[in-house]
Amino acid sequence: MKYDVIVVGAGIVGLSSAYYIKKYNPDLNLAVVERASTYGQGNTGKSAAGFRDVFTSDINFKLSNSTVAYYRSIQDSGTDIGMKFCGYLFLLRDKDPREDHFDEIGKKTSVRIIDLEEIRGINYLNPAPDSESAELMSLPTIMSAVLGENCGIIEPDLICKHYFDECVKMGVQFFFNFEVESLSLDPVNKLDFPGEPFLWQDKILRSLKSGKREMQADGFVIATDVWTTSLLDPTGIDSHIRPKKRQVFQVGGENIEKMVFDDRFTGSGICPFTILPKSGIYLRPAPRERAFWVGVADDIQRDFSLVEDPQAENAFYEMNLLQVIRSYYQSFSSAKLQSSWAGYYSYNTIDKVPYVFRSLNMIIATGTSGSGILKGDGIGRSVEAAYSRKGKVKLSNGLEFDTEDLGVRDRRIDPEKIIL
Repeated sequence: MKYDVIVVGAGIVGLSSAYYIKKYNPDLNLAVVERASTYGQGNTGKSAAGFRDVFTSDINFKLSNSTVAYYRSIQDSGTDIGMKFCGYLFLLRDKDPREDHFDEIGKKTSVRIIDLEEIRGINYLNPAPDSESAELMSLPTIMSAVLGENCGIIEPDLICKHYFDECVKMGVQFFFNFEVESLSLDPVNKLDFPGEPFLWQDKILRSLKSGKREMQADGFVIATDVWTTSLLDPTGIDSHIRPKKRQVFQVGGENIEKMVFDDRFTGSGICPFTILPKSGIYLRPAPRERAFWVGVADDIQRDFSLVEDPQAENAFYEMNLLQVIRSYYQSFSSAKLQSSWAGYYSYNTIDKVPYVFRSLNMIIATGTSGSGILKGDGIGRSVEAAYSRKGKVKLSNGLEFDTEDLGVRDRRIDPEKIIL
């Protein structure tokens, strides 16, 4: 089977990349291969599935703000993707170092300052943990908050379905249960001599193999998230990322349900996606489950190992997250842990901004650092711009940046300071 382009990976980045390459190059014969039985089954489907444009990095803001605008257009057109603008509520301590960041972010998108009096009016929230807990766990008193208003939650399966359906309409072919064995480079001009390719030969990726199946293409997009490193390592190409295990815990109960639907900020009918002032612990409302999804980006003591089927550690929730959360929310003392799951962030450990770069006849898109869904549309457009060798990435809302800004050699990025 021979194609013009093969996209490897059917998560949000692979799907959006395939969509835009085909949309702007309709004559291309394009295929997507995915090792799972359908799309969106990797880390895309295991994410907390929020969206926000509250970022300090200018390019992260452009990617996320434009992606939110595109998703909104889908939702407004009548295609339900579970998009709810419930906001992101950042609870802040006194003299919180992030305050200056939010001041700058407020010049680009809609944020609202919540003062202490309004915070005290939030049902269920205790801004000042008791003195024993505060001392033992170094818990700060909440003194203010910032509400990101162009933020909220979305359903990963529904936004993936949108891109998948659009790709199918345009004639993109999908091959599921196709696990790429490795990326083997061939010489551009074969001599059929043992030991090829030699140092002095120009090299390309010519084909992909999965068992007895083989697929050839002129160009490839590698959108394989944390598995990019293991695929690229045999080629000597650096992916510039490392994996970090991330866990989500679904917590429910009668009092939790009341919290989920306690909306006093946005009119969305649900409470905001809330970030506590300690360790970045978050509470993500899950209205379909009438519960909260709880998680944190724990880095120190969280190793960089990668296993194929990561398991959530319920003891981590009980001994780490719950202890902090119930100091601020007494309702969590009676909450029930209903389910849990785990996946990975493909961390760009240098600046926390995605990579989209060309190497040989491949475009490599990775390093989303936990924000693949909320930047997915912008990343897909960036991949298309790199594939088509355009000088600029033009985003859905008219924002743009140089295509090479997300690359490696000529990268021009201000590091991100707000990571969840």
